[in-house]
Amino acid sequence: MAAFGTGPAGVNVVSPPSRCTQVKIGVISVADAAVGFAAFGLPKYAVPIGIYTICTGANATQTINVGYTNGGVELLSAFLPNSTGYETGGAATGTGVGVQLTADTLVYLKASLTLTTPVIVKVEYYIPPQGQIL
Repeated sequence: MAAFGTGPAGVNVVSPPSRCTQVKIGVISVADAAVGFAAFGLPKYAVPIGIYTICTGANATQTINVGYTNGGVELLSAFLPNSTGYETGGAATGTGVGVQLTADTLVYLKASLTLTTPVIVKVEYYIPPQGQIL
């Protein structure tokens, strides 16, 4: 339950402050899927809070890994992007989701085999305000 009060000059405030999420997006194309690559970086203190895939077609036999090394699984482990649309990581969500980073960190995308269609990977994260813990 949030605590309410009066701020400066009678302005109402709500505590704790809102926490805005940020998003990073990478695309695993058909050509570079099985090789894997560094797609983007997450800043120090970031907390990954969600991972999603967007796919325009079936990838019937391929799986996707998203992690902090090429083939790593900290964010997504052996996810099957075999339907079209927007999907959450579900049971394939890695153990790094919800864990605050202690340094700037690269995020790698990799598929187990060459993809039939490209897969967009969306990582949501937030950075807690200074002085606050998760």
